[in-house]
Amino acid sequence: MDKLFKNLDQLIEKYDYFIIMAHAHPDLDALGSSLALYKCIEAKNKKVSIFLNKDAKLDDSLLKGVQRLDDIDFVDERNYKIVDNTLLFVLDVHSDKRLEYPEILNEKIDVAVLDHHIRRKDYIKNTVYMYINSSLSSMIEMMTNYLVYTGTEINSIIASIMLAGMEIDTNEYNLKTTSKTYLAASNLMKYGADIIFKQELLKENMDEYIKRADYIKQSFKLNDEIAMCVLTDQVEQPILAEIADDLLKLNNVEASFVVGRIDNGKVGISTRSMGKINVEKIVSKLGGGGSTTNAAAQLDMSLTEVRKKLIQLLGE
Repeated sequence: MDKLFKNLDQLIEKYDYFIIMAHAHPDLDALGSSLALYKCIEAKNKKVSIFLNKDAKLDDSLLKGVQRLDDIDFVDERNYKIVDNTLLFVLDVHSDKRLEYPEILNEKIDVAVLDHHIRRKDYIKNTVYMYINSSLSSMIEMMTNYLVYTGTEINSIIASIMLAGMEIDTNEYNLKTTSKTYLAASNLMKYGADIIFKQELLKENMDEYIKRADYIKQSFKLNDEIAMCVLTDQVEQPILAEIADDLLKLNNVEASFVVGRIDNGKVGISTRSMGKINVEKIVSKLGGGGSTTNAAAQLDMSLTEVRKKLIQLLGE
């Protein structure tokens, strides 16, 4: 990865101000990797901000992390400014439709993309730099290596957020995990990651846990290896992902597919796989994307139509 990091160093030297933005409904991988890049840029005496609406309804784990960050400059759609010689760093996403604030692409701004998901057709065009490596466990793995490469220090709060984000993205180190992933986790511990705070970040609301358990009761097996859950309630996209993670933990489940109406009026799909079944290949036929073991889609179709179409694709 030295070539990538040299390119990042050269890129950062060219600009005076940076905005870091991840995907809509940001998670701890998005936040943790953004914080690491923020600190690397700051260490080079450059001005930098993270685009995140702290007043929006954030995931509980994300909110717990953000509340402990008192030295980070956050901006959102109400107060961000693009000055001369600004670069937008897009992390953990490369689809123009899935950005937290896609409208920023209408501005006169240079864009660099760093992601670990399989490349989609609706990738951001006309970038000054794009790096996509779907073999990585998470963006945090990449950014931890960049911290080490640049010799940049981070505090225990950021290290803890990053360690929690890596644990979630790897489904507790069960997916896309290599020796390099464990080495990155080890380096985060050397930076002072606090296991107690990490566990606090990973805790969840009891009512939400019980509700998710009720949804899981509605799941069914399509065959010996594939579990599916179809939600009739309207939920947020991250809920679908959490249920998909839970289903994958069940005996003999090689892949999980969760379908439900989400908060933007569309029907969402979240999928997970142990690696034997390429879920991205299936979801991509519905216009979605992701990685071999983790993929998602949003469709303007009825719940019944999506369920029927997905079962048809799985049958094929």
